[in-house]
Amino acid sequence: MTDQNTGTRPARAATITWDGGLRFTAEMRGHSVPTDQPVHAGGADSAIMPLELLAASLGTCVALYAHQFCAARQIPVDGLGVEVSHETAKAPKRIGRFDVVVRLPDGFPDEYRAAAERAVRACPVHNTLSHPPEINIDVQAPAVASAV
Repeated sequence: MTDQNTGTRPARAATITWDGGLRFTAEMRGHSVPTDQPVHAGGADSAIMPLELLAASLGTCVALYAHQFCAARQIPVDGLGVEVSHETAKAPKRIGRFDVVVRLPDGFPDEYRAAAERAVRACPVHNTLSHPPEINIDVQAPAVASAV
C-alpha cells in the first residue's frame, strides 16, 4: 500500500542481532544476512562487511534489471554479469565511488545497448544511492531500574 501524500510505502523493518565478536545478522522477511569484519579490523572474516553490502545490493539490483530487460525481449542471458568495485573516502568514512561494469549476455543485440543502460540505471538501489534518503536514528537505552 502506498501513502497517497508522499508516494512512499510503509516502512519495512530489518532486525539486527549480535552474534559475538564483530558478527551481526540482519533478518528481514524471514531471510538472514550475516556480516563480519576482516581479521585486520578485529573480526573473524566470516562474512562480508556491512559496507560491502551496499556494493552487493547495487550489483544484484543492476543485474536483476539487466536480466528483466533481456527477458522482456527474449534475449538469452547466458554470460550476463555485473561487477561492482568501490573506493572508500574519509571525513566522513564512507564509499566515495562505485564503478559498475555490466557484462551483457553473449550475442546481445547492439541496437539495445543504450536502452539496456537506461534500464539498469532505473534500479531502485541506484536511485536510492543517487538520491539519498532521509535517515532518522533514535538511540534508545533500557530503562534503569529504580531502587525500592
